[in-house]
Amino acid sequence: MRTTLNVLRIAVVTCIVALCTLVPSAPAANAAQQCIGTTTNGHGGPNAYSGDCVFMRVYTAYDGRIIVQYWGNQNYDFYQLRWSRPGRAESQGRVPGSGEGGGWWGLRNAWWGTPYTFKVQACRSSFFGSNCTSWDQVTYYRDAREVWA
Repeated sequence: MRTTLNVLRIAVVTCIVALCTLVPSAPAANAAQQCIGTTTNGHGGPNAYSGDCVFMRVYTAYDGRIIVQYWGNQNYDFYQLRWSRPGRAESQGRVPGSGEGGGWWGLRNAWWGTPYTFKVQACRSSFFGSNCTSWDQVTYYRDAREVWA
């Protein structure tokens, strides 16, 4: 009986240790926040984007859509985007793209001279949910002078 109980205890402890090695450690909370739109060390240099970074570029396409292009510096699983304008509540959704290359998203029927606020974050999936960067934010006005093909 004692031998069986000891074997059972060893098996339980082994399973717990194995499960603990599968859980990824949480990244530093401020690494992503310091990198968004700037650098992790604030001075550029060789380690300028060594934290969790997400970037975005917003422009007006030739057909009048506002295009939000986003990418990161890590192999992210997915990206999320929020957008709003005066008189409209903020919308959030998962957008196409993964990895460092990211992707793009387009907004049709944008109003001229109206401020649109776009926010993007990059995420990694895990067994217990997702770990995401902070939101990078840009406010953009649709303007004919900013037309890209």
